[in-house]
Amino acid sequence: MIKKQKTISCKNCFLSLGANLGDRERTLRKALELIGNLPETELVRISSFYETEPWGVSNQPDFINGAAHIRTGLSPLELLRALQSIEKSLGRVRKEHWGARTIDVDILIIEDVRMESEELKLPHPFLKERSFVLIPLAEIAENLCLDDHTIGEYLGICNDSGLVRKTFGSPMDFDLCLLACVDMNWALGKGGELLFHFPEDMRRFRGETIDNTVILGRRTFEGFPGGKPLERRRHIVLSRNNNFFAAEDEVCFVSDIYELWEKLHVEERSFVIGGAEVYRELLPYCREAHITFVESDGNGDIFLPDLDKREEFELFFKQPFRDAASGISLEFRKYRRK
Repeated sequence: MIKKQKTISCKNCFLSLGANLGDRERTLRKALELIGNLPETELVRISSFYETEPWGVSNQPDFINGAAHIRTGLSPLELLRALQSIEKSLGRVRKEHWGARTIDVDILIIEDVRMESEELKLPHPFLKERSFVLIPLAEIAENLCLDDHTIGEYLGICNDSGLVRKTFGSPMDFDLCLLACVDMNWALGKGGELLFHFPEDMRRFRGETIDNTVILGRRTFEGFPGGKPLERRRHIVLSRNNNFFAAEDEVCFVSDIYELWEKLHVEERSFVIGGAEVYRELLPYCREAHITFVESDGNGDIFLPDLDKREEFELFFKQPFRDAASGISLEFRKYRRK
């Protein structure tokens, strides 16, 4: 995913997103993609989308709202300005207070930060009063503590009676599963090549992905034998290289994850199979990760996050086995989002 990480002091941060003009769901999905690409920032988890009645000014269209958890090394004001820049790029024009808007991204909470300035107040002063903020936030951070109460507890005593109903359109509506093989240090590869090629791992890969959709980067696709697609899979190739073209019917090309959601089907599971940049962009949206964990140091130079240390994932299945040819011990693990 990234080369051996530089140490950046990152804080957990929780955002509220809303839109009630234009194609609301698409705008929120694009905003999430842009947030995930901010410097020193990692998108950790997002909520479902909720359709909500307007708050403050009633004679305007209903909103679509959601919440996001990020980790960032940006200062509060740097983050605020970065989010305002995203709003502007998506057509936000600041006119009427609490009025209709193309996109609105608010900082709700930054870990261990309290501030009161004209530009930014943290925690957000209306956080505890708005059900359209609390409901998406509780979905991803119900047990988060703020002033001796959890977000779930605040939701339970919130007096806001505005209608909030879950709706379709969030990337979390799609069933994405990440597949990867890593060494004992969670290394994926070295010099652009995979570290391992175990027959049992290949059999498991085939068994899971056959007759399903695989999502991958251009270099991973071009690394297939003969540069040809895998049999009996639908391929979605994510690449910003405009010169990439694959003539096969079972391959389609998208330039970013904003386009990706238009190609997926809610009723099917899709598998994220690499490379490293695709893993980085799509891990926040994956419901599960199926990992072949190799009890060996492959001396890799590119890594997947250690899911055992990620609070948003839990291990729910593991099966040890041994590669007959090398004698190396492996473990097939399944993680799911909490």
